[in-house]
Amino acid sequence: MTDDTIKQLIQWRTFQTNQHLLSNALKIPDNDAQQELLNELISHRFKKYTASQLAELIRQHDANIGWSITYGRLDLASRYYKQLGKRAQMEHAAELEDVSTGVVKLADDNGNTTDISEFKLQQVVAQFPTDKTRLFVDLTLRYGKLETMAVLKLTNKQYQRRLRNATSYATKHSDKFSLVTDQTRNSQLYRLNSLNELDAIINGTREGSIQDWIDSHTKLVNELLSTSEVHYQGAVLNHWETASSKDKYAFIRECINAQTKAQAWLDQSNTAIKEAGEAQSN
Repeated sequence: MTDDTIKQLIQWRTFQTNQHLLSNALKIPDNDAQQELLNELISHRFKKYTASQLAELIRQHDANIGWSITYGRLDLASRYYKQLGKRAQMEHAAELEDVSTGVVKLADDNGNTTDISEFKLQQVVAQFPTDKTRLFVDLTLRYGKLETMAVLKLTNKQYQRRLRNATSYATKHSDKFSLVTDQTRNSQLYRLNSLNELDAIINGTREGSIQDWIDSHTKLVNELLSTSEVHYQGAVLNHWETASSKDKYAFIRECINAQTKAQAWLDQSNTAIKEAGEAQSN
């Protein structure tokens, strides 16, 4: 791409809208989001065009190029959250005050809001069958009806039809959706994420102290202590450095057992989600 073509591209409203959305999703400055989106488009989405073809299509604000920009942004966001998911093995937004993927506030038509973790939103959206529907649902949940209609250039009638179709799919496949929104699963995700974090601190692959981790996960620590062989539980909870080695080892053993159980539970849950998806697609 020539400098002139890039200049036209970044001045296009469609590009600027997706740049801003990417900035919000990845929690990075607008300028960084612009560069990330440009790199993604040049490296992948625009490779099939010659320089002259691309320049002309961008000049005309071609609809297909517009969709390439939108899907390029979604690809970047998807990869980002998948990487976070692999690193932390998911988080439970209701249990963590500082979740690495951030919290999205979903608003209904009456102005009421519901908090949901960014990863959990991605999980729910991913259950829909096509990229087109996933994009529609994602935009509707994040930004509401008017913004979705503007971005996707939909009439009110077209919007309502897509909304009915998405709602009908979710109702028909409620078992599939319940598997990723189940509160028991959320609790297990939180436990595993937290215990993986502790494991990383102990092994030196993550900065932080065990006492800081304990202070940040008091409810979970109390649950683990109640089933452990720790004799002086108050010392482990409040004064880790001066607690006895015997109690420290007993607590760590309990954490490892809980980590193993949470991983096994989630492995079974993931298998169930996959089987449900395969059954409904047949």
